[in-house]
Amino acid sequence: MSDNGQNNGLGMIFAFFTGFMAGAVISLLYAPSSGRETRQKIRDKSVEARDRTVEFAQQTSDSARRNAQHLMEQGRESVQGMVDTGRERLQEAGEQVKGAVEAGRKVSADVRTKIAGSVPGVGGVGESDEEAAEEA
Repeated sequence: MSDNGQNNGLGMIFAFFTGFMAGAVISLLYAPSSGRETRQKIRDKSVEARDRTVEFAQQTSDSARRNAQHLMEQGRESVQGMVDTGRERLQEAGEQVKGAVEAGRKVSADVRTKIAGSVPGVGGVGESDEEAAEEA
């Protein structure tokens, strides 16, 4: 995540907590009760607000952790797919190169046979294509 996204999340939590506390304090100050009761209510509401804020932060953290794990798994799967595709293409290219080498050897053997047949005194008479290919 970017720093901007983290700052917005923390700012949202802080704003929520501050607004909740301000509303709770104002409502308690205007309520008809003694000072001792009002202070106790303020303490109780503060503890409740803290607990809610901690719970909210924990839920947000857990959600972010799950999302990060999900993204990591997707990334791993994507990379594995690319690796597999690369291996397949490499094997295909290797097979094509082998095929081209074999074709080159065959053409070379054919050319040698033709040259040997057209030049008197080179190569044996009746030499087969297979024997010429073996010599190559």
